[in-house]
Parts: sequence; C-alpha cells; structure tokens
Amino acid sequence: MSADYRKHKDSVINKGNVFLIPLPITELDQFKISSQPLFNINIINQINCFAVENMRTARRFLKKINQNIDIDQIQFIELNKKTTEKDLVKIIAILEQGEDIGVMSESGCPGIADPGQEICKRAHLNNIRVIPLIGPSSILMALMASGLNGQQFTFHGYLPIKENEIIKKLNKLNRIPGAHIFIETPYRNSKLLQTLINSLPKNKRLCVAIDVNGKNEKIITKKVHEMKDVKLHIKKQPTIFIFE
Repeated sequence: MSADYRKHKDSVINKGNVFLIPLPITELDQFKISSQPLFNINIINQINCFAVENMRTARRFLKKINQNIDIDQIQFIELNKKTTEKDLVKIIAILEQGEDIGVMSESGCPGIADPGQEICKRAHLNNIRVIPLIGPSSILMALMASGLNGQQFTFHGYLPIKENEIIKKLNKLNRIPGAHIFIETPYRNSKLLQTLINSLPKNKRLCVAIDVNGKNEKIITKKVHEMKDVKLHIKKQPTIFIFE
C-alpha cells in the first residue's frame, strides 16, 4: 500500500480505509487486465475483505486481477438489498480495527446507481477515509460521447413505470435546462424509447447509448423526430438515455 495511505491511517488511529473499486461495465469474459490501472491492481491485491453486491462476480473479478489469489482466504460481505443493519455495523467494526475494505458493485462505480452509498455515509460519520479508485461509469461515458450539455446535467435514475407518470415527469423536466440522464431495466428499453420519441418536443436532442464499452456499443444522438427512423436493437441491452 502507498506511503500516503499508511500515513493517513496512522493519523486516524490506524483505522482502515474504504476503497471504492469500479468493476468492468462489460461482460467479465471481455475484461482484460491491461485495461485496469496498475495502481488499482496494487491496492486490490492488498485487501483481504470486500463488501460486494454479487459474490460470484466479485470472486471472478479478483481471479482476473490475480490468478494466484487464494480466494478462500478472502472475506466477503454482501452489500445489496439483503444487507442488514448487522452487516453494516460489522463492516464499520472491521474498519475501526484497522483493516481496509474494498467495495464492489455488480459493474461500474460503487455508489453511482449501485450499492456503496450507505457504507460511505457511515465511514464519514466515523472519521474513516473513503478512497474512490479510477474506473468506468457508463453514465458519465454516455454523457461524454453524447455531445449534450456536460456543464449542466442531472442523473434521474429510473423513470416511473406507468406511461402516464413517465409523460408527466418528462413534461416537467422538459422545462428545466441541461441534460437529463436516465437508465431503465433492459427489457423495458424499447417501450421507454418509444415513449420518449412520442412525448418529447420534436426538436429536443436525444442520445441513446447502448452497451457502453461493450462489444455491442452504439452511441447515437439525434433530434427526437429523427430518432424514430433509426434502427436500434436495445432490447435486453444495458442502455443510457439522455435528452436536452
């Protein structure tokens, strides 16, 4: 571990650090270790306890990072909808004892539309350092490539499920300046795209970013009235929607 982090740990009575570890946003089968910063690899190889959204994904990722890792000697704590208050207290206790913890979501950056926020919140309350590592976020990568407003933007997460509620929400956001970013459950992608095309003003610009960083990646931005003529295969594909 770097001298900078050792020094900081000494200054907070040897408490551990929370390292936020981004996972690939593509299938792990496509992941190449050469795409991972060496700094991240060195940190990951020195952590013995991980709070993870998906145990299987986390184990496979660690094996990709280090084929010689003794995975049975690594401690994993689930961090998802099943996580209990007892689990969170246990994580903070481990950090208080001076052990670092790595936090991993299923893909992308922990805490960004993924678990991780609660641990970060509790870490700050307990004077525990939170350290984000460099890695991909499909949300930001889609915005980078969209040509839409990168100076003023809002990530809204998921839109409502019912179409009348979606339209009501879109009408409200349509009056607010800046880029508006959404995600959707993949099997509802096509329906959402059609609702956006039917509901947004025709001269608004709409970006559809499909499988960002993956083998089926396609990022396209057009005016809403032009988008209806574009053939897009987005069913079951991870997709980011942005309009401005």
